[in-house]
Amino acid sequence: MIGRHWTELDTPALLVDLDRLERNIERMAALARAHAVALRPHVKTHKSTAIARMQIDAGAVGLTAAKLERAIALAARVQLAFGVDSITGIDLAAAAAAGVATRLRVRIEIDSGLHRCGVSPEDAVALADRVRAHPELELDGVFTHAGHAYAAESALELERIGQEEAQSVLRAAELIGSVGSISVGNTPTAARSIAEPGVTEARPGNYVFYDGMQVALGAAGPDDCALTVAATIISRPAGDRAVVDAGAKTLGLDRGAHGSSSLPHYGSLVEADGALVRLSEEHGVVELPGSSRLGVGDPVRILPNHACAVANLADGYAVVRAGRVVDWWPVEAAGAVH
Repeated sequence: MIGRHWTELDTPALLVDLDRLERNIERMAALARAHAVALRPHVKTHKSTAIARMQIDAGAVGLTAAKLERAIALAARVQLAFGVDSITGIDLAAAAAAGVATRLRVRIEIDSGLHRCGVSPEDAVALADRVRAHPELELDGVFTHAGHAYAAESALELERIGQEEAQSVLRAAELIGSVGSISVGNTPTAARSIAEPGVTEARPGNYVFYDGMQVALGAAGPDDCALTVAATIISRPAGDRAVVDAGAKTLGLDRGAHGSSSLPHYGSLVEADGALVRLSEEHGVVELPGSSRLGVGDPVRILPNHACAVANLADGYAVVRAGRVVDWWPVEAAGAVH
């Protein structure tokens, strides 16, 4: 595989453009440095130790993940903080701490508008008191995720959500007093929320790759997107239709996130006009202009709507520079399809 052009690979295959990946990582690191904010990126997007090392080397202070059992096992060896949003969660963390030879750090999750997990800034006060009542625990800060930004319909709305994201955790910290980290975490609002005075940490994840959703939101341009799917045209049954060998098992079925329906398709071709308008398990139907010269056997690249979901469905990345494969990185977190 190493040294081959991406068009020579068996398909479907995930491609990571190394130049774009490096640029994306450095840009977010520079943004965090410019505002004196610690960067702790979420690794759910890539699930790759190779990319995690690149983020650390670029200045990230640590990583964000969501695997409680593994985290508990690591707590005695590395510095960890656990997210909680209930009295029950706090008590469970305290019970888990009984088997760890150190105090467990916990952070309280604030609901900044997504209405998934988290509590209001006002309700966070009682949770902070509960944490402080447990000698096994240490209050490490507050955090939030403004995932509802993916449903924003304008740049102005995205700006507003980013501001509210930051203000929610700042308000919680003000009410609680002496909380430590004040953390925001969301790629499309990062430029706004990181710049809010008082924020001390950011946890974006998708920025390493970007994707069709980020482009639709205006948070990235097509030339920023580092992850694509290599596929092959296997049928051209009509002038306005082609079929590729990448379906829902490769691309997922996202057309938006957290209630958004911002995309009218399941992915778009990179080097040619065309959108995937229908997916079955292993086939994707591409709507083409009648003038398209694509035919059976032609390789194509697809920009996925949601890079995080696509990475989770794969077992690894063909890493390319100037179109040629220079490395292979496995997807290492549990949940990947092997």
